[in-house]
Amino acid sequence: MGFEHVMTPVVKIRNSIRSRAKQLRTFKVLLEELPTEYGDLLLHTEIRWLSRGRILLPFLSLLSEIKEFMQSRGEDAALLEDTDWTLDLAFLTFYWETEQFQLGAARQRQKVLHFPSVQMVLRDNASACEALD
Repeated sequence: MGFEHVMTPVVKIRNSIRSRAKQLRTFKVLLEELPTEYGDLLLHTEIRWLSRGRILLPFLSLLSEIKEFMQSRGEDAALLEDTDWTLDLAFLTFYWETEQFQLGAARQRQKVLHFPSVQMVLRDNASACEALD
């Protein structure tokens, strides 16, 4: 099962808020009035796959504010109230954040293992580490 049913509306809503300068200013004013972690929605670029996931956490975190903003403009926000869709959004966000964490951890391990002295210590102590398991 794909998650296009989540990503497509997220991108569409995000782009509709950011596409018009007046709407974006109004949305930012709303966020300034509320205690939110994010002050704006990130720019989304369909071409870059990394960009797709980066918009999920801010969108999920600002879900109630986005819903309020859409309702104040007379737009349909029924999807944002759908429990199943919201759970899919939360799952996809959690999955994306986990993947990014693992990718970052793998990069850090590569940086550490780049140094020959670290590789030598790990190689020399491999049997001791295995004995602890």
